[in-house]
Amino acid sequence: MNRSKTLIAALALAIPVPALIAGCGDDEESSEDPQEVIEGAFNNEESLESGVIDLTFDFSAEGSEGGSITVDVSGPFATDPDNPQGIGQLDLDLSVTGEGAGAESVPDIEAGITATEDNLYVNYDGTDYELGEEAYADLLEQQAAAAPEDTEGLGFKESCEQAIEAQGGDAAACDFDVTGWFSNLENEGTEDVGGVESTHVAGTLDVEQMVTDLFGLGATIPGATGGVDPSLIEPQLSVISDAVSGADFDVYAATDDGTLRGLDFSLDLDTAALGAAAAGVESASLGFSLELSDVGEEQEFEAPDDPQPIEDLAGDLGGLGLIPGGGAVPEIDGSGAGAGGVGNVDPDCIAEAAGDPDAIQKCLE
Repeated sequence: MNRSKTLIAALALAIPVPALIAGCGDDEESSEDPQEVIEGAFNNEESLESGVIDLTFDFSAEGSEGGSITVDVSGPFATDPDNPQGIGQLDLDLSVTGEGAGAESVPDIEAGITATEDNLYVNYDGTDYELGEEAYADLLEQQAAAAPEDTEGLGFKESCEQAIEAQGGDAAACDFDVTGWFSNLENEGTEDVGGVESTHVAGTLDVEQMVTDLFGLGATIPGATGGVDPSLIEPQLSVISDAVSGADFDVYAATDDGTLRGLDFSLDLDTAALGAAAAGVESASLGFSLELSDVGEEQEFEAPDDPQPIEDLAGDLGGLGLIPGGGAVPEIDGSGAGAGGVGNVDPDCIAEAAGDPDAIQKCLE
């Protein structure tokens, strides 16, 4: 598979069939224990087979160097019954918009990805490109070989263990309780989320515990830290948690089967703790929202007309500045790092920084 196809293959494998969904509606009283709602939502054995998602991620910063970036992803999806952990079929639209000084280096993007039963298509700036049936068949075969054999009826921990083992990591890293990330729980009643009555639970997020658990998870996967000694990164976890001045969340679980149907969260960042205040950023916040509708209903997926070869996409990305010099798409070897470390960051520089935030920032620059 050539370099362009390798990039698109990696993109496709990175697309998650949604399991975290958010919504809105009018509250009605609910007597369910909010802790039980959270535990049931994150340890539910029901599978999500089809639906339509609307996901929004936004980041904003106030100050002379402030700005905002918003990412929207929306469209239908359906899992493959023969390979529930696979790509399945989907038709997702992606938009990225930014404004302000802090977003000048982020171009507005309109793109999309469509996966049918026998091909994969990417849309960029109004032009469709195809991976090709043969290459896509190879991709599906590789993905199926790497996927766990049986995930039916598995909760969060069991699914985590299978996924980590498939990546060559230590399944013991999954031995944490994801519900421990949530505290100060309140049952806010029931709401209609995508046409389904759902219990709404609100609370605060334990950022330090969440980051610690997730980093511990990734650190067991070969190459995930780009060759950087985990002990040099762990001291930064407290810096991250100290920088969060507020972390609120809303979880929505269907009242009929307890499945997780919604998740909103927002973080307020203390820029002084990050050293960003001196750089012209007075405050910052980020938010995430995901909404699901038409759950379990049949979805339609159509191939675009007259797609171009995927190799032609590299030229467009280069013209956008996403690929230096407009050259070929870099080969992805699955190690999580190229010859220069993570992206263009030298792992030796990170190691020499020895946990010093200012030194690490210089490495990133």
